[in-house]
Amino acid sequence: MSDNDPEIAPDDGVAGNRNLPDSLRRRNRAVAEREASRLARPEGPRKSSTLGHASRSKSAVSSTPFGFGLLQKSAKTSDEGEGGVTEDWCGPFSVARQMIAAREDARAKREAEQKEREESADYHPLDEIIEEVEIAKKRKENPSIQWQGNPVNEHNGRSNYYVIRKRRYAQQQRGVSASAGGKIPSLFHLCIDLLVEYFDDVEALGDVGVDIRRAICESLVAKGKMNGAAFEAIAETGIEALELVDCAEVTQDQLSRSLAALIPAGLRALILNHAGRCFGPKAVQAIVSCPGKSLFAISIGGAYLMKDSDAAALIEATSGTLSSVSFKACPLIGLSFCNSIADYFGTCSGGGSLLELSLEEMPLSKESLLALGSSDALRNLKSLCLKQVEGVDDDVVTFMLCQITSLESIDLSNNISVTDTSLSVIRKNNESDSLRALQLSGIRNITAAGLEAFFMHDIPGLPNPPMLRKLDLSACDEDVVNDAVLELALKASLSKHASNGTKAHAYAHVQTTGLVHLNISGSCITDKSMENLAAHCSSSLTELDVSFCPKVSDKGLGYLVSKAEHQFNKIHVWGNAQITDEFLDGHSRVGEGFEIIGAWMKQSGKRSLR
Repeated sequence: MSDNDPEIAPDDGVAGNRNLPDSLRRRNRAVAEREASRLARPEGPRKSSTLGHASRSKSAVSSTPFGFGLLQKSAKTSDEGEGGVTEDWCGPFSVARQMIAAREDARAKREAEQKEREESADYHPLDEIIEEVEIAKKRKENPSIQWQGNPVNEHNGRSNYYVIRKRRYAQQQRGVSASAGGKIPSLFHLCIDLLVEYFDDVEALGDVGVDIRRAICESLVAKGKMNGAAFEAIAETGIEALELVDCAEVTQDQLSRSLAALIPAGLRALILNHAGRCFGPKAVQAIVSCPGKSLFAISIGGAYLMKDSDAAALIEATSGTLSSVSFKACPLIGLSFCNSIADYFGTCSGGGSLLELSLEEMPLSKESLLALGSSDALRNLKSLCLKQVEGVDDDVVTFMLCQITSLESIDLSNNISVTDTSLSVIRKNNESDSLRALQLSGIRNITAAGLEAFFMHDIPGLPNPPMLRKLDLSACDEDVVNDAVLELALKASLSKHASNGTKAHAYAHVQTTGLVHLNISGSCITDKSMENLAAHCSSSLTELDVSFCPKVSDKGLGYLVSKAEHQFNKIHVWGNAQITDEFLDGHSRVGEGFEIIGAWMKQSGKRSLR
């Protein structure tokens, strides 16, 4: 070695001619000292700390080539050396490992509690028997707990959820078709389809009834064939009722000419849905100017051209024979219309007797509604609908109901100013016990206490609660409609009253009464309400809506379907993600025409199947 050659420093006993910086040599030495035991004996436990992002006791990931078994042995030692403070790894194997560990911990806890109970001086051999008795009592009080579904698994394991739902819907449709009289369409529907297919060649329908004309009109609208020519064929002279489900293609001049010919010929009912621009001042003038008017029912929807004065003139001209008035979404109607009803249906005017009044989605003020009830024009009313009317509040309801003596149906849906006071007024004015339908959908200001008082018996100064057949309490506040409220309503629907005014409860014996239509969507009812429905209304209930009721389970619905009789044919379950195939495919009436509406998904390119 020459004097000019660089001197190679020894590497602590390691031969070689590497020229490494001191910092790198120190780092390599530290790594070697820390990992020497693991590298020399990879099957042995690692003594150093675990990874900062994983828990070796719960993770299925091992850094050794010998896998999970040896990791299990070393996990406890490692965690004890670290003080047990580690973070959980979020991988799927680690999650499964954590679940297994939690299950083992729970089992060990149960065994420890059992051992402690057996060794305790307070333990008695009859404790287990008492516990079984308590369980049996709970099952007796809640029989739906024991319900078990019987799903028929006809699909293979490769079928996805969409395929299963599609098969279920097809099976349900076959059942509905079979219950309606067979899979082959009826002769009536075949004739309607054939007639609509070639309706362009039809000049007149002749002497056919109102139901047939309605079916033809519905089919024409569904197939996009409802035009002016089709209207002329439907509205032929001599018919007693003109009912159109959609008047979008009918002009006002065309309707005016038809009314001028139909009314003198004996037209008795005029029902126009989606009237739009066809029913305006000209159409009203055609009715007013006709002699010999015999209209007893007028129902107009969506007539945005009809003014307040036109509606008042229409009521004045037809009040002698008119008994049913219905207007929906007619934005120009106001005070003059209400005054005309109060004036021309009162006893002083000598007009007719108004039996049905329906005002929906109308911008009527409180002043107009109070004017409507200022006389005795509503004295004989059987059905009152004030749905989503701006001016309706407790004062209006009180003022109008005090004029009515035998109301059978009332609809106050979507009126935000109605409170529990209106409930009390409805019950006070039901002295004749004639109320059978009550719709309070979307009323947010009523309370559970108000509903309980409405349906409760034996309240001094109040008549008995109504024996309802139709009840709609949907879209109220979540905690308003609960199990207690519904139980009172069900029992009230089964009460029967003796002729002397005393009441006799026959909840378990009356078979011909009870709720027929019930809508409690958006409520907090539970399976207890399903059990009460099965106990009280199994022979009367035909349709139930429990959409968006998260506390109702498969067992409650399955128990109700198994106990209800065959008149119960439709249930709505929209928004209930907790309802599973155990009920949808396992209830007792699969394939018998029982409709479950809401357990389906939207098909691509088509509207939702309902």
